[in-house]
Amino acid sequence: RENLAREAGLPVAPPSATEFSMAHNVRSEAEVDAVMAQAKQAGATITKPAQKTFWGGYAGHFQDPDGHLWEVAYNVHLLPPDGM
Repeated sequence: RENLAREAGLPVAPPSATEFSMAHNVRSEAEVDAVMAQAKQAGATITKPAQKTFWGGYAGHFQDPDGHLWEVAYNVHLLPPDGM
């Protein structure tokens, strides 16, 4: 919980049933920014704006209106083959 809270830019909270992060992996930094903007427009709260990561990627975090935590990430080393 502490590591996830720190990574997502949130305070450590009491245990809850939604205490996990879902990841949405995309193909570019621009797509991370686009998904983050779409989430915000749909009512999400940006908890950590998209930025370069310590692991060499680019990612941001938001909470959807139900409180679920999402990470939107681009990692050039984990791209699926073209056409997928």
